[in-house]
Amino acid sequence: MRTRTSPPPGLIYIADTPSGPGIASRLGILPATFRKWRVAGRGPACFKIGGRVVAREDAVAEYITAQEQQCLVRSA
Repeated sequence: MRTRTSPPPGLIYIADTPSGPGIASRLGILPATFRKWRVAGRGPACFKIGGRVVAREDAVAEYITAQEQQCLVRSA
């Protein structure tokens, strides 16, 4: 069976792939940190496809926006 090196369109893996940055890179953390966050219920919504953890690109963008908004509210 062939292993997919890039996630399906619109999805991203935890780690970087040839098709672009992964979830961890987009959040500025290590993949191991994201895995810990996932176990603790933190971070963007994600799920498994074919045994690999993926997240929707828009879910990661929404998570980053929510973090930005929280920061702006705290500093206001």
